[in-house]
Amino acid sequence: MSAIYNERAYAKVNLGLRVLQKREDGFHPLKTIFHKIDLFDDITLKINDSNNLKVKIFGNEEYIGSNVDLMEKACILFSDKTNIYFDIEIKIDKKIPFQAGLGGGSSDCATVLLTLNKHFNNVLTKAELLKIALILGSDVPFFITGFDAAYGEGRGELLKEAEGVSYPIVILKKKGSLVSTKEAFKKLDERKCISSSFPSWPLKLELWKNNLVNDFDIIQPIRAEDEFKKLSSNASFDSTCGSGSCQFLVFESDKQLNNFLSLRCSYEMLITKLRKSTLH
Repeated sequence: MSAIYNERAYAKVNLGLRVLQKREDGFHPLKTIFHKIDLFDDITLKINDSNNLKVKIFGNEEYIGSNVDLMEKACILFSDKTNIYFDIEIKIDKKIPFQAGLGGGSSDCATVLLTLNKHFNNVLTKAELLKIALILGSDVPFFITGFDAAYGEGRGELLKEAEGVSYPIVILKKKGSLVSTKEAFKKLDERKCISSSFPSWPLKLELWKNNLVNDFDIIQPIRAEDEFKKLSSNASFDSTCGSGSCQFLVFESDKQLNNFLSLRCSYEMLITKLRKSTLH
């Protein structure tokens, strides 16, 4: 059986992200709100039956050394779990910045997992897919759920759907600035992480500044720059994109966004919006 699938792998931001003390297993408990945005990678998957597992990936960003692409790892874990072999070609058009905190790699491999499961008649349950997802990364379970917004706790795998909101946002990236998840958590470990309660979902944008905190803000040099401070003062809310190097600014209206776009800006800029959807 052969089939071709054209899929979109959406990025996310975190509306608030608290990082607590590292557990004995080496992972950090998290408190966050995931929210998808209208920025995505285009992924084309061609799947054929085979007696051996074969994975070819084209067009994705280069990886350092012997690191295995998460999409390839997703194929291997799916095959190991189901005892199904296949020949898959994955072509990806990357639009989500790399090491930016936008969950691009996590969303890509979740899309591959979901597409394989669809191709093989939903051989795995949602619970089984979520177990594989957590092996791949803490953000991956969110993308498996299909939610556009969700509260996340634990490593990010304890998820409760939230009602999405729709506001224009601008993602700012300083050229050459990359922050790996591992490096970001290492920097946080150098300070004392203090456990705190996380507020309930604030539907009104004007409440975000006083309720939503991202602990990774303090390790982002860009946030101390005068230009960033000036730009962010013209937005209704600003925060770090997950644990990465990008920052996102939220605007209450297209008018406020257009006023912002008239300002001088030396950073790389992506204009998009939060994805609003009805609850499942």
